[in-house]
Amino acid sequence: MTTVLGWLRGLFAVGMLAGFYVVAFTLLAADAALVWFTLWGMVEFPSRAGNWSLVLAGSIPAASALLYGIATVSRTEEPPPDAVFLRRADAPGLWRLVEELAGQLRTRPPTRIYLTSEPNASVSEDARLLGFAVGERTMNLGVPLLLRLKPEELRAVLCHELGHYAGRHTRFGAITYRGAASLRSTLFRLRMTARADDAGVAYAWLFQAAIGAYAWIYLRLSLAVRRRQELEADAEAAAAVGPEVTARALRAVHALGITWAGFESRYLRPVQRLGFVPEDVFEAFAAMVGDPPVRERMAELRAHPVELDRSPLDSHPPLARRLALIEARSDRPPETVEDEGPLIANTSPVTRVQRKMLGETGHSATALPRSAWADLAAEAFAIELASLLLDAASDTHALARPTLATVLGRLERGEQTELTRRLTDAPEPEEQLTEALYALTGQALAGAGRARWVLSWTQGYLLDCPRDPRGRLDDLVAAAARDQAAVPALRGELARLGLNIEAPVPLALRTVAAPAGPTTARRSTRSAPNLVVQELARQRTVAKVTMGAVAVAGAVWGIALFGSDSSQPYTQSYRLPTAAASWYTPWPLSTEQLPAPGYTVRLPVPIITEPILRPTPYFHIHFVVRGDTLSAIACEYGTTVEDLQERNDMGKRTELAVGQMLLVPAKGEGSGIVATDCR
Repeated sequence: MTTVLGWLRGLFAVGMLAGFYVVAFTLLAADAALVWFTLWGMVEFPSRAGNWSLVLAGSIPAASALLYGIATVSRTEEPPPDAVFLRRADAPGLWRLVEELAGQLRTRPPTRIYLTSEPNASVSEDARLLGFAVGERTMNLGVPLLLRLKPEELRAVLCHELGHYAGRHTRFGAITYRGAASLRSTLFRLRMTARADDAGVAYAWLFQAAIGAYAWIYLRLSLAVRRRQELEADAEAAAAVGPEVTARALRAVHALGITWAGFESRYLRPVQRLGFVPEDVFEAFAAMVGDPPVRERMAELRAHPVELDRSPLDSHPPLARRLALIEARSDRPPETVEDEGPLIANTSPVTRVQRKMLGETGHSATALPRSAWADLAAEAFAIELASLLLDAASDTHALARPTLATVLGRLERGEQTELTRRLTDAPEPEEQLTEALYALTGQALAGAGRARWVLSWTQGYLLDCPRDPRGRLDDLVAAAARDQAAVPALRGELARLGLNIEAPVPLALRTVAAPAGPTTARRSTRSAPNLVVQELARQRTVAKVTMGAVAVAGAVWGIALFGSDSSQPYTQSYRLPTAAASWYTPWPLSTEQLPAPGYTVRLPVPIITEPILRPTPYFHIHFVVRGDTLSAIACEYGTTVEDLQERNDMGKRTELAVGQMLLVPAKGEGSGIVATDCR
């Protein structure tokens, strides 16, 4: 049954992928037809070519973005940027465990294991020939999972990933994944191309709308299959290690992922932008996980998992549904897992993961011991908020730098609302003012040597003031931020602590033996995501190609336009208007037989077998020269402008081109050159 489902899913994936090709190549064919028609008109009718440069400038970038998306469909999925290959010699215990569990699930184990920094695990397979040929298998395993999960929970995670192999999900699911990844990549590049379109040509927007519509259909049709695969992998894990252990592992991974995201976004990356990182990132994360308030929060997340900002197109079913299906299975006593010792014998791969993770942002940073890094992080957060409050309290007319006394003076005058407005527009602004006043007061005490900042994994920073063991300062700061009458009490407490509030507040990092620096992040040319950097480089290349194509087309257009000029009016084949073709028969004229400009040619009357509307026996051809107008020609030949327009199928047009032939009435039979002055 599993084999049949695998083949059906494979056919579905191939069909969806073929649909992407159909949509993409239809757009490319339409774009190519438009470009060809524009170039043809530019050569055949150079004076009417229109904005051919806009067509080329809009079509080439849009088509290149679409072609790049098509080219990425068949590429093999690459490991994450911070992934490090784990050799068997570096982790014999982990390799042995993975192969043992693969044998229990009756599937082939992965041939490559990579360590990553994210608390997650995934598997992939190099599905050749659209998934009909078996390829190399790869497992990505996050270092936080190896360090923080219990042995039985780690076994459940590994069984879930190996369950994808057992269910043949990776062979044909890889095609679906690559198709979705290619659609997202194509839409991203089309969107960036459209935003960078200085000419305002909407080809990229048009392509984006078409591909976006197909992506909406593609993702929703494939979503049910992908989520079903996750439920099947959960069932494989539950059958191997038990439903209770599997559910506990899912809860633990969920809580660990949220905690890691907070550690990285709130502590690791902001301090790294200031130029400092912990010597051991995973040790610092372990300290955070070991903090009692953080442990309580993680226990709450495990008991009541909440998925915030969940995308409706997430390939995984909702966690609540997965847990309900796992826990509804008939349970069996969990097996006792013996401690097999460290799974990784050589920690150098973990060190390389950390180095790649920190190096991918492009910021060079100083590595500090964990305690020194934690103190620096706390001080950096306080300095940033203190600086914002000083800026809000500054007076544009005052030359002196604002101090804590400046802020307290404005609070004492009842300017809390004005300070809050200038400080922040975030929700609950009163709390923001209280927090900023606490940071400024604490930084003034720390700068004077009366206190020090310590890192709090839940609050960001705490003030350690030996002369205020009961934390009375916290209550006084909160009261002063709310009520102007409470400011004198805060002044008195600061005076008791020996602080001169008139002194400048130091706003530089002073907690480490390293050069003190500003609290704003250093700019880096590599701070943008790699995908954006690569796309900008691709756009620059495409822009050069586009400019070259426009230059070549411009040269061709110039040659075609010069060839239609009056300097060579008689080297072309002339064709009389359609109205004249119904009552005379033309004959070929050589270049030597063509008359000079301003002369007329007498043509013989053809043999008429049917009545004609215009019985004139002779007519003349007038070749337009520079300066001719319809009124002047009509005056010369004794006729009217309307008659000339009617004879030459001109409608209401009056413009003339140099070298153009006009049929004019004969002034008399046998007359040759006619020169009539109408003035």
